[in-house]
Order: sequence, then C-alpha cells, then structure tokens
Amino acid sequence: MIYPWDPKSFNSEIVSALDNNSELISDYFREDIKLMDEHLSSSTYQSLKSNRFNYAFSDFKENVLTPILKHNRIIVWHYTRLTDDEVEMMRKRLMPSTLDYLKLRLELLVSKGLLTYEESQVVFKQSPFHKQERNRSGMLWTTTTPDPITDMGVEPLLQSWGGESAHFWLTDEDLKLKLKEIGLPRVIEIETEITDGLNAFSVSETFLEAWAKKLGINVAPSGTDLSIKSSVNKAKVVKVHTEGQSSFNELAKTYPKNVQALLRK
Repeated sequence: MIYPWDPKSFNSEIVSALDNNSELISDYFREDIKLMDEHLSSSTYQSLKSNRFNYAFSDFKENVLTPILKHNRIIVWHYTRLTDDEVEMMRKRLMPSTLDYLKLRLELLVSKGLLTYEESQVVFKQSPFHKQERNRSGMLWTTTTPDPITDMGVEPLLQSWGGESAHFWLTDEDLKLKLKEIGLPRVIEIETEITDGLNAFSVSETFLEAWAKKLGINVAPSGTDLSIKSSVNKAKVVKVHTEGQSSFNELAKTYPKNVQALLRK
C-alpha cells in the first residue's frame, strides 16, 4: 500500500522518478525555505521573491511525476460519524455524497428508531444539497495524510452524523444535538485510484514534500483534500477505526507506524 507521506511505501517507479530528480527537489525546497526566511525577517515589507527553481520543479511535477501517480493506488483517510449498519454498507460499497443517498440514510435511521419520520424530513429539507448540489454531490472527501482526531479540521466531521450535508443548515438545536448522539466517530482508511480530475497533481505535492524530508530538508508533508468521484467504484475500505479502539486514539501519533516522525518537521 502506498502512503503519499511515507517514502518507504513508494513503489520502484515512483522512487526512480524522485531519486533521479533529488537534486532539483532539494534545490527547490531549500530555496523556498530561504526565500520565506528572508521575507519574514525583512525590516520593511517585501514581496516574497520567486523561487528560481520553480519552472523546472513545476515541469517535473506536472509532466513526470503526476502521469506516474495517475496509474497508482494510494491510501487516503475519510473522517465521519456512522452507525454500525452504515459501516457495513461502506465495507461492501463506497458511495459518494448525493441527495438521494442522504435520503436513503435518513430512511434507515427512521427504520431503526433513531429519528422520527418528521425529524428526518426536517434534516432532508434543510440540507445544503438542495442549493449546493453541484458543489457537493457525487464526491467522497478524504485527506492524503492522517490527522489526529483532535485536529480542528476533522473534529466537526466526527461530532455529528451525516456531515455538513445533514447538520450544516439545521435550525432546530435539539435535532442538532440528536444527530451528535447517532452512530460513532470513525476514520475510514481507503485505498483508491487518483485518476479523478486534478487529484494526482494535488497528491504529488505530498509525495514531493515527503521525499524532501527524506533528503534531510526541514519540511513536513502537508495533507491534501482529495475528492473521490468517478473512481469511487474501484475504491475499497482497508480499515475502519472506531472511537474506543486503540488505533482511533493513536491515529497520526503512533498509527500508522512512524507517522509522527514522518509528518512533523
């Protein structure tokens, strides 16, 4: 399995491309750090200077590394709150967020007595999907690096059932609290292709930062938000980390192995 932040997991094709361009990668990141230090320490306001290695670096990133990554599969992380039944559904088949899928999930909650029919209708009618379907529908959002469960960016995703599509515009405070009691916080480890849109190009930055760190440069791989769309049918659940399990609490600390040392500066 390939973790974009862990060079030890890269296959031979990716390693060869990065190794053959290690000097360029090193030059680019060292120059970037130097320019940022100069910018921050300047006594008067000074625009950040352009990195002189930018053209060659961008060319390698776009025309060499990205095409290689497009036919590889990587591990990504999905933060959510699910019932046990929904976990089993996800293990069988990953589904992107859609208005119809939200409706189905609400119907399942009603059948289990977790919501009344009236409450499910309120959640459905106030879902942002009705006005933002073009920007939200057909996507399964993930990250390329694991984040601790206490991270401010993922904590809200773990707190409330249904994510933003269910609770974001809810006006009923009691119903909001009820959604926070449904299911359990989960982090889903997913293996996926990165053929959708600009995914491979976006992920390439994490690979490059990870390689730069391997070369001894003071940089840490930054995570990228990744939307799985057309390739969702070929994606699969590798592991489910649930609140109460040791791996859930240790995510991005000691799980996966060496994760903290590889992700921090």
